Amino acid sequence: MASERVVYEFGDFRLDAAQRLLLLKSSARVMPLTSRAFDTLLYLVQHPGELLNKATLMKAIWPHVVVEENSLNQNISVLRRVLGERPGEYRYIVTVPGRGYRFVAEVRLVDESTEESRSVSPTIPAARISIAILPFSNLTGDPARAYLGETLAEELINTSARVRWLEVASRTSTFVYKDRNVDVRQIARDLGVDAVLEGSIRRAGERIRVTAQLVDGRTGHHLWSESYERGGDGLSGVEDELTVAIVDAVVGHFTMGSARRKAPTQDLEAYHLYLEAMALRAQPTEDNLETAIQLLDLAVTRDPNFARAWYAGSEARAHRAADGCRTPNLLCDAERDARHALTLDPSISRAHGVLGLINACYGRWIEAEALLRRALAPVGGNPDSLAFHAVYVARQVGHERQALAEIQHAYALAPASPLLALQLGAQKLINGESTEAGKWIDIAVANGYPKSLAEVHEVRAQIATCDGRFKEAARELTETLSPASRAAGGFEAIHAFFRAKSDESRGARAIMALQAWEEKLQPEELDLSTAQRLMVWFTTLGAIDIAHDVAQRAVERLASSGMIGSGWGALWLKDMAPFRDSSRFQQLLSRLGLFGYWRQYGPPDNCVLRGDQLRCL
Repeated sequence: MASERVVYEFGDFRLDAAQRLLLLKSSARVMPLTSRAFDTLLYLVQHPGELLNKATLMKAIWPHVVVEENSLNQNISVLRRVLGERPGEYRYIVTVPGRGYRFVAEVRLVDESTEESRSVSPTIPAARISIAILPFSNLTGDPARAYLGETLAEELINTSARVRWLEVASRTSTFVYKDRNVDVRQIARDLGVDAVLEGSIRRAGERIRVTAQLVDGRTGHHLWSESYERGGDGLSGVEDELTVAIVDAVVGHFTMGSARRKAPTQDLEAYHLYLEAMALRAQPTEDNLETAIQLLDLAVTRDPNFARAWYAGSEARAHRAADGCRTPNLLCDAERDARHALTLDPSISRAHGVLGLINACYGRWIEAEALLRRALAPVGGNPDSLAFHAVYVARQVGHERQALAEIQHAYALAPASPLLALQLGAQKLINGESTEAGKWIDIAVANGYPKSLAEVHEVRAQIATCDGRFKEAARELTETLSPASRAAGGFEAIHAFFRAKSDESRGARAIMALQAWEEKLQPEELDLSTAQRLMVWFTTLGAIDIAHDVAQRAVERLASSGMIGSGWGALWLKDMAPFRDSSRFQQLLSRLGLFGYWRQYGPPDNCVLRGDQLRCL
């Protein structure tokens, strides 16, 4: 038996409402959209030619939430980028100043059929999944035990609300359905959710059995179900253990496409700490990462066998070190925690990925490659390890096409990840695709990546530079300056460089300003990111030897800690061709320890390796 689904066609695109996909007609390539941006586009397409005021759109897209107009404006901006509209071009969406928006492209409806048995559930979400958790039915035969189903549901609601992948309907909304025989699909429609979790509690002799099932709110099909049986003694601890197991299974289903079978910990408070840390990790400011590490340390103190928390702590520490944090022993602690996670649970293959990242930071490229391949071996669809390899190995060694393919694969597996969207934008920029890079940075911010972080400003500045928008580029970069860097002359140096980009006669003054800035910076302020920016800028201004001097000093500073760092992808930018043509480039590559890796895994893109000499085309 087949069920109908509606597909809308307009311009170069197909919009599948049931599958929530926007595709290019020519290649069937999926275009990345956040959940709210998709809802905005769908509503516009369903009302072609109509002038839709902002209040109408906001009510349709956020029916139960009060939002500012800026949220709608941001969605429209994302849509225009994804649809390929240039500034001043209105092939699809027209803004009517002071009134609203109109979708002006011709829209055609296409009826298609799909087999009923085929799953159309959102197993890999483009954004947060909305879920309603109903009170569990009391089938124990003991009316005095009715509280247990409500308590378990309430704990699940409270815990699930901390999970960044989930939007959870409130207790008030869901408990009105207690003891009512209402179709799950109707409940989902009433509450506006994607899925419903329901279950029952029954006695089996002296044991208690809890059955939980996750139901697709649109089709009524079961997405996942599991039973948990425990001894009847000490029922006060049952809620905690089941809450962890069920929430973890729900998160696993929607983010990995399959439900996890084993609860990661039986300590609910440790699990709460873990979830809080993961939410902070998704907003990777310096303070958030530091707090996340502290929370994970508390989690493993409560439950020393909580392997996943040990892994998460190792990953957060490794990223802090890779991003230039100089806290002593950070990489050593990350390695210790990753190895301990593997001792507790050898199935956490991602821990091998963290060990690979650590080895890359030390410049042990062949060891890093082996560990990351090991991380991917059990499950080739591991977005974390794919991203680790792309960013910390492939990008650094000049395998830019491979890096792009790996990040695209990782994002396809975890399209809710703003960090992966950001990395995809950064890689597009390295590969010379500045327009595409801008689209992905917008998607990262729309998905929740903090736009105030230096990484966002830096990528946007590079995009603006590629487009000749030098004042905008300078403005973006001055936002990233610390007070100490600004006091050392960073503001003046940045503006001097971009004035020279507009007027070549100012080049000599820009070089002097950049040199003065570097000389005044304290070692803790001259991180690898700043050093590599100076390398690129000096090269752009024709000061190749000065650029190599900056690179040499950066390597020497890093070598004192045994590290090489993780920011050498700038070496392979198109603008760095004169830097690569210098005879000093071979010496730098030797210091970075790259020749051994290339002999085994091939030279950088568009380069040829002859002995210990690299020649790039």
